[in-house]
Amino acid sequence: MQNLIYLTYLAELLPLILCFIFLRKIKSTELKVFFYYEISLAFFLPLSLYFGLVLRNHGYQLIVNRIFLVSEFIFLSYLYNSVLVLKNKKIIFISAATVFLLYSAYDLYINKPDEFNFILLVVECLFFLLVIIYYLYEKIQYHISSPLYISTGFWIALGFLIYFSGNFFLFLFSKTMFKEPDFKFQYTIIYNTVTILKNIFLCTAVIVNANTFSEEKSKDLPIDIDLDTFNPLANNTQTNH
Repeated sequence: MQNLIYLTYLAELLPLILCFIFLRKIKSTELKVFFYYEISLAFFLPLSLYFGLVLRNHGYQLIVNRIFLVSEFIFLSYLYNSVLVLKNKKIIFISAATVFLLYSAYDLYINKPDEFNFILLVVECLFFLLVIIYYLYEKIQYHISSPLYISTGFWIALGFLIYFSGNFFLFLFSKTMFKEPDFKFQYTIIYNTVTILKNIFLCTAVIVNANTFSEEKSKDLPIDIDLDTFNPLANNTQTNH
């Protein structure tokens, strides 16, 4: 069980490592926002572990987790605002992020520091499940010139779709069942497995972007053909003389 948890921590950092490896190939707004999201994750994850494992301060750890949750909501909102064709998308995402931020602050105010309301996670999962499903619908409707599997956004969407759908009911039942020992074991197995799968697809997205970028760059190379290197008529003329 502990090895699975450590593997999950490593998996969370792998997409960022690949982003640094292929940093020069991150050109689109979608990939840039995703890159900044991964940086925020790499910042908050060690901080949360430090408060939880080293200082043994569960209250501070939950505050860090809450801040990351809000930042995750904002980053993903900005990401899908940049790629969706949906009319009035900006108003929808700004309103959703504002309401989520205010509710998160209110929830922190009314609850004890060492208590966490899983409703925040449920709301995030439900919102982005709807967003991602609509995004994939748009991909099918408007982007038919190339296969979906060579699209970076498709793999990012697939990763988060698995993550949010796999954890939705888990977070929904955690409010009442998290204190049960058997449920904690199931929670750990499900959450860590889904998180690892998510990061596998996110890593795939970075690799697909790097390959696509290389192919597009190779197509832009000038074709240098020297037609003078093969001129049989000139050779025949010189021979006759």
